[in-house]
Amino acid sequence: MVFLSKIFNAFKSIRLNDKNVVVGQQLDYLLISAMYAEQQSAYLNSYETGLSKSILKTILEDYWSIFDKDGAIEILLDLQERNQDEYIDVVYDAFENREEYVSILKSNLPHEEEIFKRYLEIYRNLNNVVPELIEQNVIKDFAQIRRIKDSAWNYGRGAFLARCCYDAGYLSEAELKEYLRKSYTSLKSYCVTWEEYTKSYIFGRQLWGGSNNSGMIQIADDLLHNKKSPMSNKKYL
Repeated sequence: MVFLSKIFNAFKSIRLNDKNVVVGQQLDYLLISAMYAEQQSAYLNSYETGLSKSILKTILEDYWSIFDKDGAIEILLDLQERNQDEYIDVVYDAFENREEYVSILKSNLPHEEEIFKRYLEIYRNLNNVVPELIEQNVIKDFAQIRRIKDSAWNYGRGAFLARCCYDAGYLSEAELKEYLRKSYTSLKSYCVTWEEYTKSYIFGRQLWGGSNNSGMIQIADDLLHNKKSPMSNKKYL
């Protein structure tokens, strides 16, 4: 039933809060949570998600194992720090030079077997993900991904989870605002436009969560072009 509900939610229309509305620069900060928020049919324009306590409990506890403030902070900081992975560029280099990928990986990755296997798996996933995204017209070529990476997947999920944690009482409004501000500022190092934000999020989801992303592609299109969406009149982050 949860699986069917998530598929249904992915095609629901834009949901907005008509009371506690966030505007201006604060709305830009908030909107990096939009891809995840729209998937869950949450509000796009308020700090409150508008989700029921049972749904919040499922997201925080069942999906993310967040049960208290300490657990929330640990997960949220981890999501902000994932884009600092120094070895992911090695994998990208290998993908761009596939005839020499073995030597590139062996020469530049740690020699620990488990770590090497992890990055080799990412390389192998890229060989499936990139052609799929090109076929789906999400990206034109790998060069787009090389720059934006899966940054929106990390910062975007963190932003939405921070909102859920705020609803659950694990974060204060001031803590939520600062988390959103920092995530947005960091995301701008990778994504210039909101369209790039959606592409980066889709790439991350496909790289780490598997294929079957038609629902997320529809969500991206809706966020960018539906006149009801607070993102539709924005081009640059």
